[in-house]
Amino acid sequence: MEFLLSTSEFGVRGHSYQGFPILLKGNHDVFVEGMEFLVYHCLKRGSVQSRSSWETFGRDLCDYFEFIEANGFDWRELDHRNHETLLALYRDVSFDRFNLSTSTVNRRLHLVIKFYQFALKQGWVHTLPYDLETVRVRQPKGFLAHTDTSGGYAVKPDVLLKTSPTKIKVLNKEQVDELLKHIKNKTLRLIVRLALLTGLRKEELLTLPVTCVSAPQSTSARSHVVVELDPQQMSTKGDKPRTIHVPISLMADLWDYVIHERHETTRKHGTAPKTLFVTAKGNPWSIRTSLNNSLNRLELSFACHPHILRHTYATHTLKSLMSRKSITFNPLIYVRDRLGHNSITTTEKYLHFLDDIEDDLRTRYQEEIEETAREAACA
Repeated sequence: MEFLLSTSEFGVRGHSYQGFPILLKGNHDVFVEGMEFLVYHCLKRGSVQSRSSWETFGRDLCDYFEFIEANGFDWRELDHRNHETLLALYRDVSFDRFNLSTSTVNRRLHLVIKFYQFALKQGWVHTLPYDLETVRVRQPKGFLAHTDTSGGYAVKPDVLLKTSPTKIKVLNKEQVDELLKHIKNKTLRLIVRLALLTGLRKEELLTLPVTCVSAPQSTSARSHVVVELDPQQMSTKGDKPRTIHVPISLMADLWDYVIHERHETTRKHGTAPKTLFVTAKGNPWSIRTSLNNSLNRLELSFACHPHILRHTYATHTLKSLMSRKSITFNPLIYVRDRLGHNSITTTEKYLHFLDDIEDDLRTRYQEEIEETAREAACA
């Protein structure tokens, strides 16, 4: 099985889809069934809203069928009488022999399960390579408690690896202080502050266009600047537009960066990137590795990666808003919209960790981050 990404010539119903995964069999013929599924799942059904996810889905599906080809199996031959079905064997090889993480194995299994469900509807197979089992699930509390009809149970395929609830990691005040004070590079410090104060994802931070920054209006009565995220100009989750609120003080520092450091760097190297943040050579930051590597090099006393910064923003902002008695809107919906979650149930997971937050970081999150940033900049 071979994996390729399409050119602009690949189209469905007259619309071009450059970068769409193409699956080829060992004889270089198109794997028709796999392609029909990907087109249905990613394009027609619309369940994969981000183009950046196409490659992941294509590679995951390709990995399963490479396993099928390498072992001389036929993906259509499904025998429930044997304990080791194709999916169970693939799961065990992925986890035990190749040491893939539980989340990676389950992600791939979920996609293959969807493929077989599609194949069953198409008549390509006559049974499914797994059974269903009933498991206990966490029931929503608070805002969405009245919508739950599960009774605390759900049905899922029995081939999935067992998982334990993953606790969201957030930074406390001391860790935020340590993080900002360890950063000597001004660009990196601005990126981290923007993540901590807006909850932007790594891809969004590093593709944010410079046109989103403007000179703060000294006469404005607002404490923040409303910034529109346009998926036509940058990477956003699900390729959807949304708004974020950037504190006035941070916008002022971003504007200063644009007209001084960024301008001088791009002028010196003759570059003209559209992204706000640029490297020492005037180029955009690498989305895949640059930010993670920069945080790792800080040698902090705790683990820190871009998504922890997003979790920190979400958790502390939610707590801060919920503590205000005069608030006239739903804090959960506000945070959901800032983060770009499709469902409020995704945002609600942060409610489970509010009791773990230290009191001194509950209501002055933004002010304390900005104060620490100023101190670090002057050090």
